[in-house]
Amino acid sequence: MLSFWKRWRSPAMPPPADAQDALETDLQQLRQTAPVPAIWLFGKTGSGKSSVIRYLTGAEAAIVGEGYRPETKSSQRFDFPNTLDRLLTFVDTRGLGEASYDPTADIAHFDGTTQLMLVTVRAGDHALQGILEPLQRIRRACPQRPVLLLLTCLHEIDGAMEIAAAADPFEEISSSSLLTLDKNSPAGNVSQAAATTIPPALATQIERKLSQFRGLVDGVVPIDLTQPEDGFSDPNFGGQRLKKAILNYLPHAYRQALLVLNNPLQVEETQRQRKARWQVLASSALAGTAGAVPIPWVDIPAVLGIQTHLATKLAQIYRQELTAAHWAVLSSAAGSRIAVRMAFREALKFIPFVGMAAGAASSFAFTYALGMSWDWYFSGLRQGGTPTAEELKKVFDQQLQRGRELWEAE
Repeated sequence: MLSFWKRWRSPAMPPPADAQDALETDLQQLRQTAPVPAIWLFGKTGSGKSSVIRYLTGAEAAIVGEGYRPETKSSQRFDFPNTLDRLLTFVDTRGLGEASYDPTADIAHFDGTTQLMLVTVRAGDHALQGILEPLQRIRRACPQRPVLLLLTCLHEIDGAMEIAAAADPFEEISSSSLLTLDKNSPAGNVSQAAATTIPPALATQIERKLSQFRGLVDGVVPIDLTQPEDGFSDPNFGGQRLKKAILNYLPHAYRQALLVLNNPLQVEETQRQRKARWQVLASSALAGTAGAVPIPWVDIPAVLGIQTHLATKLAQIYRQELTAAHWAVLSSAAGSRIAVRMAFREALKFIPFVGMAAGAASSFAFTYALGMSWDWYFSGLRQGGTPTAEELKKVFDQQLQRGRELWEAE
């Protein structure tokens, strides 16, 4: 990144062509080493894998469907929001339940590249041998990788439609064996722990799954993710519980991004605004990763490069030209405070651990604030307005506070 830093001329002008080339090379190296979470989805077709992706990301079904590309002979890969600027990577295994499925190739390919495995099983599915046998081999090959069992389609069980209409009964037993399944946890506790709140037929199915998957998974999360038009009282039943379980396994910068991925802004978002927000979150997470470098001053070129790339991407999303006048307004969003805060932040890096936290947190928050204020600016230009530098600074201040809250949120 030092090559880009030396070539940087003025914050009011875009970098020259040679600096852009050096920047892209350095950013690509950072992207390859960034701890972008890769989640292995393991379940039969129709077990709710796509619903899980849609809930976690907020992406529409069409975007999820079009985003897949082949990864191995029996798997597909989906980078969100795109392959270049990733927040999450999902790998979807196909062919489960078929006699021809052999997990050998997937084990070799994904053992070193996936950090979490989500096994999706319909609560009422009894034919699970095609899931259990390959999962046993996968678990033996990489026992340290956490595995969560997601019990889906709860509404298909008799009486289960009633649970979404009242308080979530599974929250009451989140500390029991239901969410902390291990080899030594006793069986048959679910109906006893919540016999008055969980329909008997559903409790029976859950107990059966607890027994079948004992020793193969680290936790069990019951969810019922449906479409609003299906008419259920809570189409995202168990969604927050699922997100909370996943957050425990994600790098800090990416945990913060996931917290707000499927929480839209107060106003109704357009698809363009949603893509812009995804881009801001992806860049903020990457900046947080770069900001954690425990060597004073080394990360500043990287963070500036990420922010420059973000400005360019947002302009493209809103189909606006990045003129010298635009660059001048964009660079004025935070004023001189960026230089002062960066200097203070870099000084903190001489204190072990404290410095790393300060660098990552401030890089995330500042990049988020810049991105959201630039998003507001380009949106205004597209609508025919003329946003001023003073207005942009006010938006930046508001979003900086929001960025800090996201980083601190758990």
